[in-house]
Amino acid sequence: MIPELDRVLDVGYLDGLPGKSTGDLRAMRLGCADLENGVSFVRRMAQGRVDLMIAEIARRETGSGGDAAGLVAQLPDLLTDSVRSTGSGRLTGDLEPPDEVVGPLTERLDEAAGSGSITGITELSDAELAAGVTALRDFEARLSRARHRLHSTVDAINDELARRYQAGETPTGG
Repeated sequence: MIPELDRVLDVGYLDGLPGKSTGDLRAMRLGCADLENGVSFVRRMAQGRVDLMIAEIARRETGSGGDAAGLVAQLPDLLTDSVRSTGSGRLTGDLEPPDEVVGPLTERLDEAAGSGSITGITELSDAELAAGVTALRDFEARLSRARHRLHSTVDAINDELARRYQAGETPTGG
């Protein structure tokens, strides 16, 4: 997806955890939390785009599609209805997702269905809408899998930190 996410999700990222300093482990955990925050944010963006495309498909089925003003009028309801749980919330942190994660992932999101697919949604053909929904759902699923893998990575880091605390190896300030 993006280099930093690929690096952290690589199987070798967790190699040698017992040999790393406590400060390094905490930095790794913080980096994972930033990635998870950014991945979750862009995943929600993808879900919102899917919801918009599905709404336009439904509007066309009733004969009211192709009207941008009508779709815009529906946005408050669409966005409220599409609020989904962001998961377990195990990785909490700053509410502002980091630009260095969101920017590149948003570029991938735009590539998935086309950068103009939302701004020009009423001009897309039925086939383009259907393809956009499929592409965005696939992209969202990849982000979801990455997010779950980030949780597993953090669990491994937390397990090592907990082991150190239990063994009395971790200073309270370090």
